[in-house]
Amino acid sequence: MTSAPATGRGRERRGRKRRGQTRRGRTLAIVLVVVLLVLAVVVVVAEFVLRGVVDRTIADQVEQSLPDGTTGTVDAHVDGVVIPQLVGGTFDRVHISSDRLTVAGIPLAADVTARDLPVDGQGAVHDVDGTVRLAAGAVKDLAAYSPLFERLRLIDGGVELRGTTSVLGFDIGYAADGSVAVQSDGRGVTITPETVRITNSSLGLDLDDIPGVSDVPVPVCTAQFLPEQLRVRSLRVTESAATVRVTADELPLSEDGLRTTGRC
Repeated sequence: MTSAPATGRGRERRGRKRRGQTRRGRTLAIVLVVVLLVLAVVVVVAEFVLRGVVDRTIADQVEQSLPDGTTGTVDAHVDGVVIPQLVGGTFDRVHISSDRLTVAGIPLAADVTARDLPVDGQGAVHDVDGTVRLAAGAVKDLAAYSPLFERLRLIDGGVELRGTTSVLGFDIGYAADGSVAVQSDGRGVTITPETVRITNSSLGLDLDDIPGVSDVPVPVCTAQFLPEQLRVRSLRVTESAATVRVTADELPLSEDGLRTTGRC
């Protein structure tokens, strides 16, 4: 007769024990969820803070290493999640751009993507690919780099050159539409005057071509404006802007590597 109450009390104790274990399990699960949420928030905040620091640091380093005669501000952005790349020691893909660069007095905009940027800033980046855009109002200043013409203006698909030359003792003013091609070594472009017009018609001359001007290739060295490893690969010209694509298989990150410009 006494075993039944004992059994009931045992079941009650076991029930309380199970309920206690269930509550502890729920408490532990809640604690784990809270800890994970806190860690996630910390990681998100750290990523946000680190991204701002990393992007600004890269931009500052690029600005400080611009070639002599180049001024302006730069924006940088590391693609992907920053923290694992910091741990790995390399940023996989970095986008660098500027709408406010001036090279040798010529304003331009640049947009460049580079891969494998070392976190410590030592070594080199790889697969550099970018574009440089010169507005029509800025390109006229390039005429100062060739003695064969005095002024340059963009037209769709090419340029218009203006200058003066001497023919049969007469000073001839001319305007010539010219084609523009990238040199095979990527260090410059070549302008070839084609259709030539006389601009001082009061001389009464009717010339189909001007010796020393018509069909005479005019090389323009672009390497002198760029870090030595960069090469010009393509060029697109409209009447509003000239867009140049530049690439490099490898670009040293040292100050000398970035500041040293090329030669033709």
